[in-house]
Amino acid sequence: MNRTTSALLSTIAVISGAFAAPPEEPAIPQPDAPVLMIGDSMMRLLGHEMEKTFKKAGVQPAVAFSSLGSGLVRPSVFDWNAKVDELLTAHKPKTVFVAIGTNDRQAIEAEGIGTIRYENAAQWRDAYSKCIGGLMDRLVAGGVTRVVWMLLPDMNDTAVQEHAQLVNEIVREQAVVGNRGEAVTLLDLGAILSRRQGKFTRYLMSPDGRSLAVRDPDGVHLSVDGAKFVAQAILKRYWGK
Repeated sequence: MNRTTSALLSTIAVISGAFAAPPEEPAIPQPDAPVLMIGDSMMRLLGHEMEKTFKKAGVQPAVAFSSLGSGLVRPSVFDWNAKVDELLTAHKPKTVFVAIGTNDRQAIEAEGIGTIRYENAAQWRDAYSKCIGGLMDRLVAGGVTRVVWMLLPDMNDTAVQEHAQLVNEIVREQAVVGNRGEAVTLLDLGAILSRRQGKFTRYLMSPDGRSLAVRDPDGVHLSVDGAKFVAQAILKRYWGK
């Protein structure tokens, strides 16, 4: 390899590094650091199973909070910012797992602008990006040292899948804005729950060879077995147990 080629490859490596996404394999948190799991209906069964799985493994304290039908687009219905402040004050977590966005395929209430229709793609995306980034910043400002944001898994319905992919794209973008990459990492649920990335999977094979229905019949949420499967994967990935 001549000097010109070597210099060019080095330059490319530096440029590529400047735009690198946050790691999807975060460092293992301390086992005695408080853990909080928050989210919409995607977190309902998962949060419950994470609590049980963590307790059994000795990872405590860990507590979950989910709000069915909630999201970031309509704070007048459910204000996640206010709820996060309340939860951070009550539990003082150092690690927070977030699963949210499934219900946000609707008009958004944007402060100072009013209602932005989902069909108004550019404006909606800009406003939703601020919601995502704002929640990330709120968690970090509240003392959280590791935010593990769960990317939405693949969905069975085409329109819901397109929305999930849009949300995930926005999350990836916002996770590297400013200094967020130092605290925010991503957990790709699709990589855990789909046999082929980008394709909905209802059944997976368990470690002991059984066929597991990991997704709910609605094609969106996790089943009980799916929640247990993900909780075990999280425990192994982040705590090595």
